[in-house]
Amino acid sequence: MRPVPRLIDNASRIGEYCMAFLVPLFLLRTVDPLFALGAGAVACALTVRCTLGKPEGYLAHRAYRAGINLRGLLDRRLRSLDP
Repeated sequence: MRPVPRLIDNASRIGEYCMAFLVPLFLLRTVDPLFALGAGAVACALTVRCTLGKPEGYLAHRAYRAGINLRGLLDRRLRSLDP
């Protein structure tokens, strides 16, 4: 019997981290590629730091509590994801 990888039970956020890195890199590449690389790295590092060990949707709930309008993104059945 083959061992099952433990990652199969965990939600992978690799795509989320890649998007946090690639979006600033793509948007700022014409202004200054080195600045775009730095901004992408900072955005990715902040995303990793803010989401590591938190449930999915945690940042969306934090943004909503800060007053940012996220109509249609939040599930009304979930009351609170704050620890």
